[in-house]
Amino acid sequence: MILADLRKAKSIYPDLKEILDFYENLFQTQFTFKSRLADQAEYWKKKEINLHDLKNGIPQIRFEELDLQPVPLLTLYRRIVKLMVPYAGSPDNPEAEPSPEKVVEYAREIFLNGDPLVTSGSLQDLVRSTSGFALAPYLQNACEWIRSRIPPDLWYREYCPICGGRSSFAALTSDSGSRTLLCARCLEEWKYDRIGCPYCKSNDSQIYYPSSDGKHRLYVCEACNRYLKTVDVREGGQALCLPVEGIVTVSMDLAAQEKGYRFF
Repeated sequence: MILADLRKAKSIYPDLKEILDFYENLFQTQFTFKSRLADQAEYWKKKEINLHDLKNGIPQIRFEELDLQPVPLLTLYRRIVKLMVPYAGSPDNPEAEPSPEKVVEYAREIFLNGDPLVTSGSLQDLVRSTSGFALAPYLQNACEWIRSRIPPDLWYREYCPICGGRSSFAALTSDSGSRTLLCARCLEEWKYDRIGCPYCKSNDSQIYYPSSDGKHRLYVCEACNRYLKTVDVREGGQALCLPVEGIVTVSMDLAAQEKGYRFF
């Protein structure tokens, strides 16, 4: 669905073709790698959902369960960094490539901190971001086999029930009740409070700015200085691909960050 929606988005948002091309290639690379994780798929199929952990706010997977093998991970890293170099730049020094162990170390750090996969700026940020993108297929593989077995009424927290990642996008699906949050790391979606900041949990410090067509909203929190993009699907209730909606609203990211707001 993601790849099909990315292709469809190119005709709707022709000015975003470059970034949509990048994410189409990135997701294709990640999904191809994920399809080769057959042994891990068998593990996640058989893994029992820990209801006690869910009730106590503990995500379902541990880093050690991902079984990141340094050599295949570095191979994936190399494929992804080739996609990123035209956008993020690269040093001329070929020795700048990290060791396989360093890629695993970054992946572990990102996983444990609940960090998003994307950072920007220095070379270290490029290496770290690429390591995060290489981690994603492992998380998505686990999510694919676990998500349907997680009772939705046992998780109503601000971070992902599967990998512990922070939300990167949200959807309004009804006039009352909850909203849907998206984890950009494993692509899980879960329900959360309709009102309030999902980062600092303040209930009275958020304001929002609607897009010109009213389809999207940019929520900003004055308490923690973070923002969250949201799509409104209450009218019509059409099914939307939230990861793609997060990409086509890049102008909202730029506007929020220019005002000094952070997205995590």
